[in-house]
Amino acid sequence: MKKYINIAIVVLMLTGILFSCSKSESLPSVKDIYLAGYETDGSSVFAKYWKNGTPVTLTDGRNSAEAFSIAVYGKDVYVSGYERAGKINVAKYWKNNIAFSLTDAGNPAGTSSICVGF
Repeated sequence: MKKYINIAIVVLMLTGILFSCSKSESLPSVKDIYLAGYETDGSSVFAKYWKNGTPVTLTDGRNSAEAFSIAVYGKDVYVSGYERAGKINVAKYWKNNIAFSLTDAGNPAGTSSICVGF
């Protein structure tokens, strides 16, 4: 008898869980898609990001550069990567297309991700 009571309790709990979920609760819709990367024209490598498929070039192509990660907070877009200075990669991030060097050309460096916290 105790076995049947335990099964009944489990069935009632599962039923309550299943029916307590509301269909009106849904994930927020995605407004924009951002991707970080790079593009080459055969002679230069440009750090870029794409917003909804539209490219935004971060570098001018005088030095090879790549972007690896992107974070968006409000209207601010942060991108991490590197740009070459001679033969050395310099770690950089870009905020709203403005570059900030994290290292000098003394040692090779780069970034692989970025996270913005407020």
